[in-house]
Amino acid sequence: MSLPPPLAEAVGGFAALPRVLVATDFDGALAPLVLDPDDSRPVEGGMESLTALADLPGTTVALVSGRALEPLRALSGATDPLLLVGSHGAEDSRHPDGLALEAEQRALLETLDADLRAVAERHPGTRIEDKPAGRVLHTRGLDPEAGAAALESARALGERHPSLVVTPGKEVVELAVAHVGKGTALVALADELGVDAVFYAGDDLTDEQGFVALADDPDRERAGRRLTVRVGDGETSAQFRVPDERALVEVFRAIEAARREQRPAD
Repeated sequence: MSLPPPLAEAVGGFAALPRVLVATDFDGALAPLVLDPDDSRPVEGGMESLTALADLPGTTVALVSGRALEPLRALSGATDPLLLVGSHGAEDSRHPDGLALEAEQRALLETLDADLRAVAERHPGTRIEDKPAGRVLHTRGLDPEAGAAALESARALGERHPSLVVTPGKEVVELAVAHVGKGTALVALADELGVDAVFYAGDDLTDEQGFVALADDPDRERAGRRLTVRVGDGETSAQFRVPDERALVEVFRAIEAARREQRPAD
């Protein structure tokens, strides 16, 4: 599949830069959305393309996901040198000690456990995902009206416990006692690596935060060189859009081919 000319041109410009960060969401971008989140797997060729990119000089590759770090590692099959950023930026594979919650946060997490279980009992068919700093209510597979009611009940817990950070998504809502956000995490990672530009792809509301943060990057030169791609439909702040996960793999392949051809200096 050939890329649309404007996207192909943007890929060429991005690939010519000496040091770049190629980052992508996992669910809905690299892996198709499925009923059971534990069944999620990367689309064919996705991880192979990212691994090939990570082997190129001046190229750092990262998976940036709302999933907790260890499930993200297991489901993606990612290994070094790929970086993993989990829990919306609150976890980082370079820091294996993980999150250090304060006593007040641990107590709030216990309260959240009980409250969210009560929500799940009132709304059969919902599922709770445990994360180191929060919990996620999933409603995928439910009747839309029933799912919306369950999500609203979960969101209401944020009003009961104002310290919680409530993050909505596609048929999910996350409630966390510690939160960074994908946008903040992406900009911080770019700063730490000292890259010239960032590519980021995603499909959800939390990815929109990433697109906006990269456009507002305090490093104005880097902000002007960003390359952002929305996967699928929906309103977006991304510069480009591709229809699905397989189309995104073609973008990865195009970046790799262009970097191999242009061989930017380290």
